[in-house]
Amino acid sequence: MRHETKDKRQKTRDWNHLESRVSSLGSRISGLKSPSLRAMDDLEVAVAAARAGGAIVRDGFARSVIPEYKRQFDPVTATDHSSEAAVLSVITERRPDDAILAEESGGIIPDGRLWIVDPLDGTVNFVHGIPQISVSVALWEGDRPLAGVIYDPLRDECFSASADGGAYLNQRPIKVSPVESLERSVAATGFPYDHGDYADEYAQVVGAVLASVNGIRRFGSAALDLAWVAAGRYEAYWELGLAPWDQAAGILIVREAGGRVTDIFGADSVPTTPLVLATNSQVHDGLLRIIEPLLPDRLR
Repeated sequence: MRHETKDKRQKTRDWNHLESRVSSLGSRISGLKSPSLRAMDDLEVAVAAARAGGAIVRDGFARSVIPEYKRQFDPVTATDHSSEAAVLSVITERRPDDAILAEESGGIIPDGRLWIVDPLDGTVNFVHGIPQISVSVALWEGDRPLAGVIYDPLRDECFSASADGGAYLNQRPIKVSPVESLERSVAATGFPYDHGDYADEYAQVVGAVLASVNGIRRFGSAALDLAWVAAGRYEAYWELGLAPWDQAAGILIVREAGGRVTDIFGADSVPTTPLVLATNSQVHDGLLRIIEPLLPDRLR
């Protein structure tokens, strides 16, 4: 009997030890799966940052806003600054060694990894209560885009892409429009803040494109215009005078959706490209032939 009792006690200790190890392993696995504990990849960081800024933009929308002006037609609001602080907080926490270039706080463009942030794209729309605004977050390394997110906080639409990983809208794959002809295409454009300096030249370009396409739209958020090309909502978008934060995420999202993004001369765009044409690829060359000859030398 004593030997049986001793054996049972030993088995009980062994079983309890095994249960303890299994429980500990289960906790470790659970911890690895937890977003708060495991390392986030670059796209997840971009999504989290864009949504953090978007929550602030959404909360401030349609309230009475008194903007300041950086330039004659270039407003900035307290929401721009608050959104940027929220976006940068996420990035600096998760990627403390990376450089950042943001619209309101500035930065430099290094050779290595660079986060490019527009905390509120479409500030004029925001000031006037026009529901076409976005938050744009991108990661580039030199001339190579790694991740891009454009978040529309009012529609809760999150456009995203990673290099060679495809483009998505709320985690569902998206592709550019299959339309092949200009006359069946809808194109979007925008006007730079110093539009008064060359209104006549730009009007010529708009008139020539309008004569060749089904219609032109002007919504006021460059980042969303690029995202909508990627989603196939229209076939093309072009604009002069874009800043890096206006287009850094959109360039990657359009390309990963099967589209093409170049300067007005057909060279692949990078965030510092001031003259941008983004299309579904099918109508790209046709639009280049219309736009490029009409640009005066001072806009090239």
